[in-house]
Order: sequence, then C-alpha cells, then structure tokens
Amino acid sequence: MRLSVFLSHQRIGPPDAYADAPYREKLAEAKLADEMGFDLVWVPEHHLIHFMQTPSASLLAAQIGLQTSLRVGTMVSLLNYRHPLINAGELALLDHVLEGRLEIGVGRGAYEYEFERLGIPFKEGKERFNESLEALRKIWANPEGAVGFDGEYAQFEPSYVWPMPFQDPHPPLWYAAMTEPSIEYAVAGGYHVTNWPFLSGMERVQKVADTFHAAREGAGVARGQQLLGILRGAWVAETEADARRHVETALVNHRINQRLHHFTQRADPKGYVFPEPLEKEPTEAEIYENLLMGTPDEVLAKLEAYEAAGVDEVLLMFDFGAPHEEVMESMRLFGEQVMVPFRERLAKRSGDPVGA
Repeated sequence: MRLSVFLSHQRIGPPDAYADAPYREKLAEAKLADEMGFDLVWVPEHHLIHFMQTPSASLLAAQIGLQTSLRVGTMVSLLNYRHPLINAGELALLDHVLEGRLEIGVGRGAYEYEFERLGIPFKEGKERFNESLEALRKIWANPEGAVGFDGEYAQFEPSYVWPMPFQDPHPPLWYAAMTEPSIEYAVAGGYHVTNWPFLSGMERVQKVADTFHAAREGAGVARGQQLLGILRGAWVAETEADARRHVETALVNHRINQRLHHFTQRADPKGYVFPEPLEKEPTEAEIYENLLMGTPDEVLAKLEAYEAAGVDEVLLMFDFGAPHEEVMESMRLFGEQVMVPFRERLAKRSGDPVGA
C-alpha cells in the first residue's frame, strides 16, 4: 500500500491570521516527505477561495517536483475550466518537466462558488468534465496524427498538441469519485480511483473499497492494475492528549469544506468562508476515531485496517489547519514511528525486503 502526502494548502483562519503565502511552507513539507520516504506528494487546484489558494496544480507540481525526487500528482486538475487542447498540452509539458514522475488526478470541481464566478453552469459540471476527459484521452491516444473533436461543450478542428506526454501513453490517470455510481463509472473507464470520506468512519471506507473492487473484478482487471486511494486527515502525536488537541481544528476545517461543498457558504468579498456550525456534526470522539489521528501505535493500527479493507494508497492530509511547524513534526513522527513499522510488517508478510 502506497503512503502519500496530500498538501492541501488549506487555511482555516481569517486572512489576517497569516503573515505569508503558504507556498514556502508547503515546499518544506514536500521536501520532508521526500526525506522521510513517502511514495508521492499530491497537490490540488482551486480558485477564488481563501480556504485553498491553489489556482494552478501544474505550477505547484512543478515547484515540488523540481526540488524533490518524489513522484508528484495533481489531485485534482479541474478540466472543466480550460479548453481540452490547453489541458492536453499543459499536462504533457508538466510530464516532461518532471521526466515521467507525474500522476494526474482529474475531477469536475466541487464548489459551486468557483463555477458561478467563472461563468460555468454548475449543473453542467459532470457532463462538461466527462467530455473534457474524453477529449484529453483521445488526443493522447493518437500521437501520430491530428485529432478533432465535436462535443456538446467543446469543438475543435483536427489539431496536433505539442508535446505529447513523456510517459507512454500518458501519466497514470486518477478519477476523483465520491459516490458508488461514480466509482463504478471510473473503474469501467480504466481509471484509478480516489475518494475522500471526509469525517465518516471506516464503514464508509469499506463500502467504497467493496464497490471499487467489485467493479474491478467485474471488469476482469487484476488486483493492482487499477488502484483505490483514500484521502484522509492525519495527525500523529507522542501522546493521546496532544493528538486530541487537534480534533477541534479538524472540525473547523470540516465546517468550511462542507459549507463550500454543499453550497451554503457565507463568504466575505475575499472568499473567506466562515466556519459556522453544521446541523449534523460528528462528535469529538468520532472525529478522533475516524481520522488517522492518535499516538503512533493508534495510527499504525488504523492504517493496517485500511490495508485490510482493500485500500491501495492512503493520501495523508496533515495540513488541515495546524501551524506549519506542528505539521512538520507530525509528518516526521508518522514517517519514523508509523510508516517504518507498517512497511516492515507488510514486507514480512510478503517476504520482500523493506522498501521493495
């Protein structure tokens, strides 16, 4: 099972709580992920909101990839917001810049706030996204000639995109799927799948895994050829009391995210969303139990449950609101006291050397 770091760039306090932009801090966290031996770093794309100041996943991936030895992924590149020919060329260029260390997550976009301000009807998001993805794959599937496209939302005359991807035929493609039908659609299309269960418990993770593997087996795809990734908030501390200090931070993060996600946000003119309580919120005990949060022994046991459930990769989100220095310390504890023994146990069961 791969262990990666999702650098969310999330900021849950008001703008005046921060003295600087987040990019140097995130780069330092990426370099630490490289040092600790994580498998991958993922970066997001979002627009016009203070919560995630990431208007270009490609630029962030290039910044990190050029200063680490890691594979780097976009989670997700929002294909809806650009012409398919631009998507194809920009992502292929990024694959060359990183010399084949790129993985691409794609999605339609979750926040109506963004769609409204970019002049794109949110109700058309799914159809526009699937059409954009179809066009992208068609372009990359034909490296010997020009490709035209006649869709409902995008049309272009036969065109050749330079460059074509560094990887043959293209970087691994991950489809962000939140519902069972979306998971089944993604598997049928041959994509790897990522899912974010927010603050839900392991029963939700197991349901997602069962849906994914049933669809994969139904399609005749062997285990490991298509992968399932779960994005999860993570926090490791030396003591349970110290870990529990961050439950409230996780809840504030959840409030902002859900108000954006469910389009009930109350934002100021600069796109800061107020973390007002939700009607139905998990308890502090549920948050602590459901996230990868706790002492090293507690988190190790939780991580093993993901492996047993059939998860192929866990995308660990440490930066859900704590100060950068604390994020770095939690990442280091995870790397030394959770990831190392976890990999040792996996290697022992498989008979492979650690890190193989």
